[in-house]
Amino acid sequence: MDKTALLMPKYRFKSVLDVRPEDLRKMGARAVGLDIDNTLAPDGTMKFLAGAEQWVREIQAAGFPVILISNGTILRVAPIAKRFSLPYVSLSMKPRPRGLLRAAKRLGVPVTQLAMLGDQLFSDVLAANRCGAIAVRIDPIPMKSLYPLYYKWKEKREQPILEAFEKLHGYGVYED
Repeated sequence: MDKTALLMPKYRFKSVLDVRPEDLRKMGARAVGLDIDNTLAPDGTMKFLAGAEQWVREIQAAGFPVILISNGTILRVAPIAKRFSLPYVSLSMKPRPRGLLRAAKRLGVPVTQLAMLGDQLFSDVLAANRCGAIAVRIDPIPMKSLYPLYYKWKEKREQPILEAFEKLHGYGVYED
């Protein structure tokens, strides 16, 4: 698989809150790996999307275990995991697949049935594709970034990949 293919998500949603249990079923997922920064909360903050806790409970009530998978340290990830009553993998080292493999094992599902929901092609999507997880790109939460130069650079590199994806699929879950 070439580098561009490894960066291509399988599915794309505007917000994590748009992902419904029926979408996860159509994807073939049995569990959800959830990024934090720019997916669940603006980067480095504890200001979660309105409705995020209710969304997690709805996903769990539909039979999908949820685990946080973050490159953040335990000092950042553990309090968030506690607030949401979720297991977690911190220092996951995405784009390496190690954290996703650990998360799938912890949840007792094959990694191929783990939907990784995250905002970054170069970490979340790449890690998912490297280990065969279901790569779901969530558009980043619009906000004033803590790292504007990094995100501007990243956005420029992601743009052609997302444009190619858009031509093929658009948002949501599509039929193969």
